[in-house]
Amino acid sequence: AGINVGFDQTVIRGDMDARSFSVVYLKDGRVVALDCVNAVKDYVQGRKLVEAGLSPDPAMLADAGTALKELM
Repeated sequence: AGINVGFDQTVIRGDMDARSFSVVYLKDGRVVALDCVNAVKDYVQGRKLVEAGLSPDPAMLADAGTALKELM
């Protein structure tokens, strides 16, 4: 979701070893894109973060126990 060009920070959610994770791309603190691998909820909810141009706390983004919709 989104275009990950020009980002200046990434946040990893989930477990890369289990092949269920998302990479959240930030630019100036705002979510600009997500790459989601076997993480459909992150994709659906993360798209809304991208569209809204929100700047959630990176620690909350990294917490896979926190649904992305809670960061809206």
